[in-house]
Amino acid sequence: MATASTSFLSRNERALGIAVVVVATFFLGLAHGVGYPLTSLTFEAWGAPAWVTGLAAGMPALAALVLLPFAPRISARLGFVPAMAGGCVLGLIGFALLPLWQSVEGWMVLRFLMGLGLLFPWLLGETWINTVSSEETRGRVLALYVVALFGGYGAGPIALGFLPMDGHAPYVFGGVALLMASIPLVLAWRLAPPMEEHASGGFLTIARAVPIGMVGALVAGVIEYSYIALLPNFSLRQGASADTALHLVSAFLWGGVVLAFLFGWLADRMRRERLMLWLIAGFIALAVPAGLAVAESPVLALLAVFVLGGVACAYYTLGLAILGERLPVRDLASANAAFLVLYQLGTLGGPPAFGAAMEAWEPMGFVAAGVVFASLAGLAVVWLIRAERRAARTPAAMAAQRV
Repeated sequence: MATASTSFLSRNERALGIAVVVVATFFLGLAHGVGYPLTSLTFEAWGAPAWVTGLAAGMPALAALVLLPFAPRISARLGFVPAMAGGCVLGLIGFALLPLWQSVEGWMVLRFLMGLGLLFPWLLGETWINTVSSEETRGRVLALYVVALFGGYGAGPIALGFLPMDGHAPYVFGGVALLMASIPLVLAWRLAPPMEEHASGGFLTIARAVPIGMVGALVAGVIEYSYIALLPNFSLRQGASADTALHLVSAFLWGGVVLAFLFGWLADRMRRERLMLWLIAGFIALAVPAGLAVAESPVLALLAVFVLGGVACAYYTLGLAILGERLPVRDLASANAAFLVLYQLGTLGGPPAFGAAMEAWEPMGFVAAGVVFASLAGLAVVWLIRAERRAARTPAAMAAQRV
């Protein structure tokens, strides 16, 4: 359904456009992967309180939540490439200004403005890929996109470790990453699909049309960021060494990268709603053994956390695939914006809730919070699947099918 308005592009042109977006997405992830630890390390050097550092880390997410309801309409006016490349340029300007405005307040403002700019290549990159992908390969193509995004995220802190922190090198590196993201987009201008300004409904109306996809966004945000943020704390409270704690986070992130294509392949081979349930069940089945293994067998814990990372990132891929499968092209940008709103809400709300659970029942409250949340999400998906089946059996729906 989602490729109807891209018939003017040949198969090779669609594939080349997807490749361009994937490359740009890697550099976008790289810039994000540099920006977050750079902010944390700088604020620590300035002696800022931990809550202020956390607030600064949340500025891009806050910017996304503020802008997302309006981003589809702005993007439709500008077009894919001007909006995506322009957002990268705004982020680049932010990196250039960070060393010139050396204050907590200044960095808060700049990180917020950078979040506004970098939202556009994130939102529109996903929309572009979903628009031109064929239904037969959508899951695998979106998995490739997720690999690029999280691969860039993971490479950012590694690259930062090789750069001197007392000069301009980190800022230049982040700016160059965004420049490298924008160049292929500009060169592939003619490969971008057209954007339709008028969706078939409002922001929330379109979101309600794909509720299972939206559940995938919320689950991904909550579980990904809760584990990334708190898995080291949980591990240390279990008696693990600092090295083991960091290795567990790395295993979680690399599980998301390495296993993404496997789950994307499964998304193209079975009903995506059913796969969502299997992934939720898999998380529940692995979460407790992984948590217990941290203290007893670090090697088994690394393997279990590796798979958990793959499952957590698969929710994101699967949610996007459901959007592309069910919605017409004109609604994809608005649906993707709603998807990212729920994802960002998950990233903001998940870690505090999981952290509170870990404090209430130390340390296994962290695991319990994940199991309870995933169980509720699974029940929601079951209810939504049954609701869709009941709706399909109504006289009006059956008459529409006959027509």
